[in-house]
Amino acid sequence: MDCIKTLIDKQNSFIDRYTNQSEEILNFYDYKPGLQDEFVRRSETCANGREEILAHVIRNYMSDLTLSKAQETNIQNLSKGHKVVIGGQQAGLFTGPLYTFHKIISIIILAKEQSQKLNQPIIPVFWIAGEDHDFDEVNHTYAYDRITRQLNKIKYNTVEPPEKSVSEYVFDEELILKALNDMFKSIGETKHSKDLKSLITQIVKNAHSWSDMFKYLTHEIFKEYGLLVIDAHHPRLREMEKPFFKQIINNYKQVDEAFRTTQNNFAEVIKNRMILTDTNVHLFYEYNDKRQLIMADENAFYLSKDSEVVFSEDELLQLIDNYPERFSNNVVTRPLMEEYLFNTLSFIGGPSEIIYWGELKGVFNVLNIEMPIVTPRMRISYLTQEAKKAIESYELDINDILIEGVQSDKAKFIRAQASDEVLREIEKMKDIQTSFHHKLIDEIGDEYQNRQLIEKNNKIHQHQYQYLLDRYLLNVERENEISMRHFEIIENTLHPHQGLQERVWNPVQIMNQFGTDVFSPSTYPPLCYTFEHITIEV
Repeated sequence: MDCIKTLIDKQNSFIDRYTNQSEEILNFYDYKPGLQDEFVRRSETCANGREEILAHVIRNYMSDLTLSKAQETNIQNLSKGHKVVIGGQQAGLFTGPLYTFHKIISIIILAKEQSQKLNQPIIPVFWIAGEDHDFDEVNHTYAYDRITRQLNKIKYNTVEPPEKSVSEYVFDEELILKALNDMFKSIGETKHSKDLKSLITQIVKNAHSWSDMFKYLTHEIFKEYGLLVIDAHHPRLREMEKPFFKQIINNYKQVDEAFRTTQNNFAEVIKNRMILTDTNVHLFYEYNDKRQLIMADENAFYLSKDSEVVFSEDELLQLIDNYPERFSNNVVTRPLMEEYLFNTLSFIGGPSEIIYWGELKGVFNVLNIEMPIVTPRMRISYLTQEAKKAIESYELDINDILIEGVQSDKAKFIRAQASDEVLREIEKMKDIQTSFHHKLIDEIGDEYQNRQLIEKNNKIHQHQYQYLLDRYLLNVERENEISMRHFEIIENTLHPHQGLQERVWNPVQIMNQFGTDVFSPSTYPPLCYTFEHITIEV
């Protein structure tokens, strides 16, 4: 597998400024990204004392899996207080978009590199955001149909979507298997399809909840790397979190004020706000099978959807003691809880998550927690031989395709096939009409009715000339149908939905084409951590 690196961050974009050490942005973080001296400094911080219990909880969560030797070793290292590289994501349908795997790959690569450079075990950990309840974000994925050259939406269609955490959602096996069949109808049969489909089908049959499917599949793919996984909604993890839930309740006013102030200050620097929330407590409570935000006024705490349900502070603290599994974090407190639990060397996140953390600097300070190194995840695309051949045939620049797509190149190609004389004559007629229009306007002066008449007449003529040009170019496009197919292949492979491949394509697409072991240590290229975009030729 060959790799191509591309700098896709526009100058002065947030990630460009962050990775290039913009001081005004780095004021909202405790460490600078990408510098080895910072990794050394962070590695020297003390463990939090919860490592043995946490290792036991993770072992319990992974007890239904067959652990690899690397995973066994990493659980032992975790119990000894060694640091982790961690990141997380919601449990998407068939793991969701490719960038979820790329986040895991980023965690694995950075942990391995820092283990070598720091001469100590660094453990890769993936945090499944099973507490989330926004089912519309995780109930679908996309499949690229190579025959029709279209992207098809694959969806788990249920009449009653859950309102509680997805980790508690018991899915309909028949509906999941229907979505799986729809996926394979789109991506087509290959020599790898039988084994891959059998693997996922068995996972579906063994899984007890929506998050279990994600857990089993990611474990199967990444176990040899020693990846540890934990569901944020695991009941035993909730037991560990009770003291910190109480701390958030006790300090909710200071937490909310710190968040609002920091976000306002950060927004002045980056001209953007990422976290949008109306709550002032920043915790959820599950009540009547609904995950509901906890709100507070001067008199009491109440729920966002059942506002008549009211708690005193003492009652809420008692509920945390008795039913910790009913509580969960929102976007503001989740990073803090992650840091309360883990001894983190670096958090790995996407561009939006990096901004989230910057907006929370004040909250970290209020709760006396140091923010770890916040590292942007690696971004990866896969260049198929079919797309590569088409790119070479039309002498296109893959860097431009990744950033802008092929619409501009396609338009240039169509014009190149058109008659220069026809194009010149149409443009000439448009210019003549413009000149004629200006002369008439000059002649009639300011008389309103006549000016309106001439303006309307000009628009009609210009519209007709543009219609002639567009229809002529459309006919040229239809005459070059084979070339248009090639442009569609390139666009839907490397720039689907006007964005990066990893935000649309699903890992199942890649495994179906290149084998279930395509992401395994023996097959995947040995990458070095980089902030540049990597394109892997497959």
